[in-house]
Formats: sequence, structure tokens, C-alpha cells
Amino acid sequence: MNYAVFQIINGFAGHNSILDKIMIFTALYSPIIYGALMIVQWFKGGDMGKKASMDDFFAAVIALSTNFIISKFYFEPRPFVTHKVNLLVKHPSDASFPSDHLSGGSAITFTELKYNKIIGSIMMLLTILLIIARVYVGVHYPIDVIGGFVIGYVSSKLIKYLNSVLNPIETFILKIWHRFIKI
Repeated sequence: MNYAVFQIINGFAGHNSILDKIMIFTALYSPIIYGALMIVQWFKGGDMGKKASMDDFFAAVIALSTNFIISKFYFEPRPFVTHKVNLLVKHPSDASFPSDHLSGGSAITFTELKYNKIIGSIMMLLTILLIIARVYVGVHYPIDVIGGFVIGYVSSKLIKYLNSVLNPIETFILKIWHRFIKI
């Protein structure tokens, strides 16, 4: 079923140049968009925005670290390695499961939604598009992006339980920031 759903989504690739460009852009450059939105949050959101950006960052680190550990124990080849696909982007043939883009992006998104509904909603739209785009361009199976999405969600929830560890770090960073701004 995973491959069947992959074939349906990836089957649209290469037939509409505008859709292809949107999906390629999303699949490749979403981390930059997430980062830009975190920077906006940092500069426009006061101290709470800065805390949100730091929590976003820590959630992404947890998610991507989880992916790294999973990849050491489980290796799923990318679709283009084992099947003929409509591959729209160049990509290394490293582990396909879980999607780093979705793990990091959804960790940031779910964390951001706790702080800023507008930025979080924009990120959620990007995340939903990213789920489709990574399969559309031929670099992930549906289970890879769903797995990444779930890992991101869980990583975001872990931030709440790590507050006692993260708050002193974030307070220290904020003190440095405020000193730097006074210069």
C-alpha cells in the first residue's frame, strides 16, 4: 500500500511545470522558510517570541537526533533506488525513513503553534504541502513523511517535559541577547 500511494502521488510529477516547480521548491527549500519564520518570531515576538524560536530549535534538534538514531538501526532505501520513479530533484541515496524534512519541520510547527497561532498556522500549511512534495518529487515514500511528521509531533511534546532543563539555557541566551542589544 505504501508503494501504491507513492505511485499515485509521484505519478503526477512531470506533467505540469507550474505544479512541479511548486513541489520542487517546497521539497528543497522548506527548511529555509521554517528558519525565516523562526527569525521573524525571534525579532517580532519579544522575549516570548525568542523563547518560542529557541523551543522550535530544540524540538527540531530532538526530532533530527531521533532520525539519526533510527537510521543507525533501520535502513529503508529511497524510492528512486529500488523503483522507477519520476525523480524531480537530485538526492543522495541515504535512508528514506523517516523524513528529516518532515521531522524537523513538524517539530518546529507543533512547537510554534503553542506560542503564535498565525506563524504556526503558516508553518502547518507548509508542513502539509511538504508531506505531499517530498513524495511528489520522488525522494520519500508516504510512510517516511508520516513517520517524520509523528516524530516531529512527539519531539514538540517533549519540549514541555524538558522545560526544567531548557529554561535556564534559554534564560542565559536571553541575558546575552539583551546585553548585546544594549551595545
